[in-house]
Amino acid sequence: MTTTQINVTLLGVALSGFIAWFFWLAPKGRMRAAAGAGGIQEVAVTVKGGYTPDVIVVNAGLPVRLRFTRQESASCSETVLFPDFNRSAHLPEGEEVAVEFMPDKPGEYGFQCQMGMLRGKLIVE
Repeated sequence: MTTTQINVTLLGVALSGFIAWFFWLAPKGRMRAAAGAGGIQEVAVTVKGGYTPDVIVVNAGLPVRLRFTRQESASCSETVLFPDFNRSAHLPEGEEVAVEFMPDKPGEYGFQCQMGMLRGKLIVE
């Protein structure tokens, strides 16, 4: 293998790593839920190539309402799943859909699309 081939291979590996980080690993935002009327913690989440914010911090023992608005037509983002809370929701394009549940125990809980390509994290304190 020549020096040029080695450099091109290393550049390709580095670019592949950057693309994987950018699309799947880089945080898109962290937000603490604000308690609204009735003590419900609420956050608006935009779905467009991922979840924004993709890290949401809430308090244990208070109800949570996450308002998802899907701004894309990709089939992967049609459904959001919260397996630890036994919740899921269909997300029609352009419509706001609320997902409500009660986080009882502190911890970190994931949420995702049905294919597992779009991911987020709920931190319960």
